[in-house]
Amino acid sequence: MFKNVVINIENTKKTIKNLDFGYVEAKYGQMVMGYNVKDDFLHIAYFHFAQGKPIEHFAADMKKRWPGLVLKEDSEKAQRSFETYFQKQKPKREIYVIFTGTKFQVKVWSALLKIPYGEERTYNEVAAMIRMPKSVRAASSAVGRNDIALFVPCHRVKAKNNDMHKYRWGNELKKKILADEKSK
Repeated sequence: MFKNVVINIENTKKTIKNLDFGYVEAKYGQMVMGYNVKDDFLHIAYFHFAQGKPIEHFAADMKKRWPGLVLKEDSEKAQRSFETYFQKQKPKREIYVIFTGTKFQVKVWSALLKIPYGEERTYNEVAAMIRMPKSVRAASSAVGRNDIALFVPCHRVKAKNNDMHKYRWGNELKKKILADEKSK
């Protein structure tokens, strides 16, 4: 979906204090985006498939992840920001993803960004990518805690036996995203 987007990592050890958030319409359906715009760049901390859940569900989830978080819900503004960065033609589409997690999780999520568009890796390969080949279960857990769907491509990771039923937003959605990526 975001083949031509340059993704930069903003690793914050501090908790996130403020986020704008709202529903956005994307290629695979409605999403909830938690973000900030700083220095004319989009900084995304949270990007989840909505799957019919009310906005309050996501607000509660973000506040649980980042205690003390001040949220400002504005779906129209979120949609405009999303369109500005991903649907309108800009010469350079560059965003930041905000990683807030343990050192290990950040290593895993950073490794996911290195999986080429349209390709897949196993949890074993992800563990090897971070030079911790015996940490397959921990890597699997970190992949599952990814809060930035599509941009941080957890959908490109599978079990060694090709089992894809562990995708947190559903197997059918994962198959569709991968099929789209492989067709381009």
